Amino acid sequence: MASKDRIEREKAQLKEKRKKEILGASEKLFLKKGFPGTTISDIAEACELTNGAIYLYFKNKNEIILIIMTKISNSFADLLLHEDRRDAPPIERIERLLNVYKKTYMEFNHYHILDAQFNILFDKSYPDSSYVTEYFEANKRVFDIFVSVFEEGQKDQSLKMPSTGGKANAELTAHMFLNIINSYVEKISLRKKLMEEEQGISMDEELNSLIDYLIESLQL
Repeated sequence: MASKDRIEREKAQLKEKRKKEILGASEKLFLKKGFPGTTISDIAEACELTNGAIYLYFKNKNEIILIIMTKISNSFADLLLHEDRRDAPPIERIERLLNVYKKTYMEFNHYHILDAQFNILFDKSYPDSSYVTEYFEANKRVFDIFVSVFEEGQKDQSLKMPSTGGKANAELTAHMFLNIINSYVEKISLRKKLMEEEQGISMDEELNSLIDYLIESLQL
């Protein structure tokens, strides 16, 4: 019995190891060739597997990028939680959270490049996969962190926020801030060099200015 249990455990470990290898190879290929330009054959070749072997672990290429994006969202939420200070004033917390975007743009640029590709490709519906729920949960972690800050700012009336029915709306403000900063960072991650040539300005400096502007817009 012990031997059988050990064999099953080793099989599970091997399967998990192989899945991680496929996801890692896929992420590198998506960054190098783009998601549309990457085929299952490309992924199989990178992992030294057959095409059919890939389908033993994942439903299709769409499911692979969905899992990768879920991992990225969870990693980003972890970075936000690490930088957040629940005992600090709301405006200081916002500044720390927005600076995480600057950090990831500079140090983990692939986060935003893959996110931009994902949003463009799946703009009308999400991939058909059982992993969609996990993806939503990962994104909600990020959203909830920002909501908690704005709720604190609403409570102590220290932040200027849009209102509904005459009352400051923390969730609406979180949605607005995340849509603005995510869209901007994704765009400059994809098109930084071209934008700098067209506009004659540094996208790094412009990102700093945007973050400063967003922080100032909240101050009473």
